[in-house]
Order: sequence, then structure tokens, then C-alpha cells
Amino acid sequence: MFLLTAACLFFLILGFTYLRMRGSGVAEDVGIKIKVFILPGEHECGSSIQRNLTVQEAAAYLKNLDPEYESVLNTSLQWILNSGEDVGIKCLSNDPNEMDVTNVTDVKYLESTSPKMSFRCRFRRAFVNVTHRLSILLWGIAMVWGVLHYMKYRWAKEEEETKQMYDMVVKIIDVLRSHSEACSENKELQPYMPILHVRDSLIPPQDRRKMNKVWNRAVDFLAANESRVRTETRRVGGAEFLVWKWMQPSAACDKILVIPSKVWQGQAFHLDRRNSPPNSLTPCLKIRNMFDPVMEIGDHWHLAIQEAILEKCSDNDGIVHIAVDKNSREGCVYVKCLSPEYAGKAFKALHGSWFDGKLVTVKYLRLDRYHHRFPQALTCNTPLKPSNKHMNSMSHLRLRTGTTNSQGSS
Repeated sequence: MFLLTAACLFFLILGFTYLRMRGSGVAEDVGIKIKVFILPGEHECGSSIQRNLTVQEAAAYLKNLDPEYESVLNTSLQWILNSGEDVGIKCLSNDPNEMDVTNVTDVKYLESTSPKMSFRCRFRRAFVNVTHRLSILLWGIAMVWGVLHYMKYRWAKEEEETKQMYDMVVKIIDVLRSHSEACSENKELQPYMPILHVRDSLIPPQDRRKMNKVWNRAVDFLAANESRVRTETRRVGGAEFLVWKWMQPSAACDKILVIPSKVWQGQAFHLDRRNSPPNSLTPCLKIRNMFDPVMEIGDHWHLAIQEAILEKCSDNDGIVHIAVDKNSREGCVYVKCLSPEYAGKAFKALHGSWFDGKLVTVKYLRLDRYHHRFPQALTCNTPLKPSNKHMNSMSHLRLRTGTTNSQGSS
């Protein structure tokens, strides 16, 4: 009970002195009266380098008030040490690493555990703290946005390069096929073409550096996926060159030549995440490279294109409208399905296939844009079917499969 009374007396004396100083204006005598409360706050606010009060300063102040107070100082300090609770004052020793002081003789400094700060100081500290955390949050958001934006840019760039690569493959095949046909008419021509010469004929000089990656991907794609193009090393003009040679169909494939040319000729590449969107959000498709309007003959050639699409998607009962753009230089055909799910099936069946020697590519088209271009498709909801069961556009694949099986069984 005595210790509790002594501690209360200690705090009451300091508090009373603080109030008396504020009322009387006596703030310059020693300053001990309020420093134990305000020094930590001034230190936190940056207006003082001193954070705590020495025991000697506290003893001198109490002695100045009343000599009897000095005798209870040690007793009050011992009670603070023994209580183990936060009573507003923390006792410190000379060793900054010693957190728990147990002996009164080791106490050198007194420090308030509740620093007194002005409203202005607290507001400034709170503002700085909030601003710091907000800046970290904004930096984090900016970094995430930057990473997402960069990934989106890279995906778009890769998709564009892939499309350019497939277009380059088609152009290379057309050049080699045309050269092979020219060789059959002019025996003086060499039956091969240097790879670099093909590149120089397809890519203007100012674009070769920019298109270098696309060209290299097209060369690798032909080496891995095109059996009709063979790569050899030949001496041309006294120097060694890598050349391409277009391989003519073998005698076993003579029957294929009798079949009309507008047939599906297999898959150019397998679909994966890079070249096939995971889900369709629209029931409409835009198909490229289905025909060359300059080479088509007759007035009803577009019907063969529609029939070929329906035959290729014969297991899809959701195609309700097909429109062939006869004047399209890209050989575009537009398809509408009953739902995005059916459009996804048609995408997987058509994208990356060879048709009439052309690499077919497909992309999704928004429904409103489709209806704006083809208003008559608004009321189309009846699934379309091939006109017959012969599947003429698929006969090339069936014949090739049958020939392979017969050779394997023999």
C-alpha cells in the first residue's frame, strides 16, 4: 500500500508541477517538471534530440520542490520496476540493449511510454504515414498494371507475328510452286531456289530487319511441317547456298490429281493457347484464305466454298448462315452459328487447315458487326447441312489416309 501511495505521489507531483507551469508561465527554471512527458514527443516530432530524462535531473527537481520528496524517489522507482505494468514511465539503464531493469541502482533514465505530442505534430505524422502507405500501394498497383500491360502487349505482338509467319509460309509455298511450274515449261531453269533469294523477293529491303524474326519462324515452320519443301545445299554462282526445292507428287498420288483442287489438305499446325482463344464470346467467325477471287471461274464458285465449310464442320449442327465475300482479296468467308459454343467448334475445325493450297485462318467477329454487314442473318436459326453425303472436299484426306493404310498393310 505504501508503494502504491508513493507512486501516486510521484505522478501527482509531476502532474501538478506541469499544470502550475502552464498557469504561471514558469517554464525556464529547470524544465524537469514536464520533460519526462514531452521529451519523447518532441523527439518523435523532430524538435529535440533528447528523448529521456536522467534520474539526477528528476531528483534535483523533486528536491527543489520539497526535500522530503527526494527520499521517496527510489521507493517509487522500485515500485515501478516491481509492478511489471505500464504505469506511464519506463526505467532505462546505460546499456541500450538491456530492456528489463530490475535494480534501482541501474536506473539512469526515465522515459514516458505515452509521448505527448501537439495536434499539429500528430496530424503531420499521420499525414506522412498515410502518404507513405498510399504511395507504396500506388507503386504496387502501377507495377501490376505495367506487368499486365506488358503481357498483353507481348501476347498481341506474338499473335501478330504468328499471323505474319503463316502469311509468309503461304507466300513462300506460292513462290516455290510457281517456280516449279515454270521449271516444267523451261528446262533451262534450276529446280530449286536459294532461300535468301526467296526472302529478298518477298520482303522489301527496308523491312528485312523488322521481319527477320517472322522470316526465321517461317523457315523453321516449313522445315518441321511442310513435306513438299525440301532443304538442300547447292553451289550457286561459286558460293554455297541453302536452297528450297518443291517436291512433285509421286506416282502413288497420281489419283489425287484427278480430284478437283478445292479440297481440304490436312492440318498445318496443332491448336494451342497461343493460336487458339480458350473460349468464344461470339457466335460469328471470319475465315480468311478460302479462295482467290482472280483465279475463280464461273458464277457459282462460291457455292463450292460454302459446301467445303459445311463438309469440314459436318459434325457441327450449329452453323446457320454462310456468306462468301466474292470481291475479297483475302478470300474472306463469314459464318454465323447458333451460339458461341458452336462457333468454338467451327474455329477448331477450320483454323490452321490447308484448303486448295492455302493456309486458312479464322478469327472471331462481334455479333453486332456481323448483323450490320449481313442483316438477313438476324432471322437465320436453322442449321445448315452439306448438300450431299459424298464429302467431295474431304476426299483428298480420305484418299491419302486410305493410301497410307494400304501401304502400311502391304
